[in-house]
Amino acid sequence: MNTLFNWCPLPTPEGEFRMYDTGDESVRIVSFGDLYDQGAQPLLRMHSSCVASEVFGAIDCDCADQLRESMKRIARERRGLIVHLHQEGRGQGLSNKIRAVHAMHRDRIDTVEAFEALGLEQDVRSYEPVVRLLRHLKLDRVRLISNNPAKVRFLQNRGVDVEMVNTRPNVRKENAEYLRTKKSKLGHHLKLEVDAASNGTIRFYHSDQPWGELSNFSPHAVFLDGNVWPTVEHFYQAQKFTEAEYREYIRSSATPTRAKQRAYERSAVRLREDWESVKEQVMLEGLRAKFEQHPDLRDRLVQSGDRLLVEHSDQDAYWGDGGDGTGLNRLGCLLMQVRSEIRKLGS
Repeated sequence: MNTLFNWCPLPTPEGEFRMYDTGDESVRIVSFGDLYDQGAQPLLRMHSSCVASEVFGAIDCDCADQLRESMKRIARERRGLIVHLHQEGRGQGLSNKIRAVHAMHRDRIDTVEAFEALGLEQDVRSYEPVVRLLRHLKLDRVRLISNNPAKVRFLQNRGVDVEMVNTRPNVRKENAEYLRTKKSKLGHHLKLEVDAASNGTIRFYHSDQPWGELSNFSPHAVFLDGNVWPTVEHFYQAQKFTEAEYREYIRSSATPTRAKQRAYERSAVRLREDWESVKEQVMLEGLRAKFEQHPDLRDRLVQSGDRLLVEHSDQDAYWGDGGDGTGLNRLGCLLMQVRSEIRKLGS
């Protein structure tokens, strides 16, 4: 850990992280904020490399999905750690991983069966570099972003108090069977069941997951106040301020996450005085524009019928449900209001 003083900024679509030099090319440490100022129980992602999805965009697994979600969570909390470990194929290496995936397609077998056919152990990964880092930082409690109980046990067996924070799988036809196998045979905590009932609750959050069109972060521009806003989130965050130049600064943000971060950085000193009293009206204005200006989204919203719309987020108890249903879910309420207005106009 002697090289950890050597770091550089890591600007990403989710915000500006830091990348630290570990002295070991197989271990990469990324943090949001100062590595040595992460608080008592930071978010932690122990992530094993997946060249196929992270570099080349393969969509038949969930590795890159989990990494992106981890970065989003950490950026929104403005603290947290990612340890990226070079251990492909659950520690068996890239060559064996390629052999296993080839066998899966050739013989129509799942990932567990492929490893067994090749005589490979299912998971030989080690997270000792993470343990050494936590000890170096004097951290004995973390919130681990993972669906894998084996990772939790690894840290717990080495004296770390662990709270598991599950990711939400982005189920596609290309990875559905892989995810089912991870759940049924490898014991991962994955919620794959889809409520198909016409009156079932619709829970949404990430814009790239089912019903993600309802998210303020969905990539649907709106035209308001003489400007094109890349997303509703851009519009909403910019309205927190009265200065035209700062609104434009937020409007020009590369991503909605970055727009939110810029607003957060400024809000402590420049937040408009009446914000608490007008913020719901601002949100409603943005939502009305989004569904009026995008007919496909309007139809999608109407297709939700009378189902309860809930922003399922453990990071927001005002706009979302707080993760456990105790939140106010104000975004879901406003979406249902817009849905009702659209129906009345069409009747």
